[in-house]
Amino acid sequence: MIDRTGESARRFGFYCCLASSLCYTLTFFLVRCLAGRINPDWTLYVKESVTVIVTFPIILALALRRKYSWPSLTVVGWILLAGFFCEFFGARLRIWSYAVLGLVLANPIIQISTILETMLLGALFLRESISPRKWGAFTVLTAAIVLIAASRTGMDPLLKNSFLTSHIGWGVALALLTGLGHTLFYVIMRKVSRIEGGENQDGNQKSQPVPLTLSMFLICLVGVLTGAGFLTAEEGPSAVVTAPPLCWLLGISAGVAGMAAFLLLNLGLRYASASKVTMIAVSQLVLLALLGRFALHEPTNGFVWVGLALACFGIILTIDVD
Repeated sequence: MIDRTGESARRFGFYCCLASSLCYTLTFFLVRCLAGRINPDWTLYVKESVTVIVTFPIILALALRRKYSWPSLTVVGWILLAGFFCEFFGARLRIWSYAVLGLVLANPIIQISTILETMLLGALFLRESISPRKWGAFTVLTAAIVLIAASRTGMDPLLKNSFLTSHIGWGVALALLTGLGHTLFYVIMRKVSRIEGGENQDGNQKSQPVPLTLSMFLICLVGVLTGAGFLTAEEGPSAVVTAPPLCWLLGISAGVAGMAAFLLLNLGLRYASASKVTMIAVSQLVLLALLGRFALHEPTNGFVWVGLALACFGIILTIDVD
């Protein structure tokens, strides 16, 4: 059993988030492979459909057996709002920012803004402390992110001169909005799902967090409806089901990896602060850089390796940052 209030809980949350980053890295790579092949809204719709299809029968079976803990309508509303920020501002705009800026340039902007905003909003709405160690970890991770971005390595953007403004300026705006969406998602989900343990003032056991399957189903359902809705409006209803076989393979694979990542992330949010979760997510940069170097034979330089070393050091600092 995990001590829900002790050091073992913090460590458990850290490892869940680290494993989530590994799965997200694979998801982002597959999503990036789809950029330029298919409409980004199709990618979002198919990727999130995997989680909806898997979780719905589980929820139904448990509900029929009366072994499901239903949250209040207020909590459901908050989860749906988190889903909007995660799927519309987060996942959908992330796909566009990848296409405009490229994977390695977009990710640093998204992650720095997400970490800083989550620290501030977490302190404001969740009463999460911002300790000197947390500021130190943020500084180290920011330096690592900047160094890796300054290396000018990684996948090139696919959409150039496609917007009224320069593609760089538009891509930065998309990345910043993506970071804001993820921040609001982390803060809301941490609020409704964290495990505190113990008893309340009346001597009763504190309420259990929202079931993971329900959180995953509701949030990904928002992604399915968002992606399918925009895709239908742009290209017609037939675009929802018509796509090359390779796109289906990549999209479903991204959905499976994303489902595993989302499960681990939601589990980690129960034991780790929102800002800590965003800091651990920097490990995705390390994994993406290594993937680019050894799987895609992308060029590297001193900036990359120094940045990766700093990123690893910063992630280690976050283990007991709460």
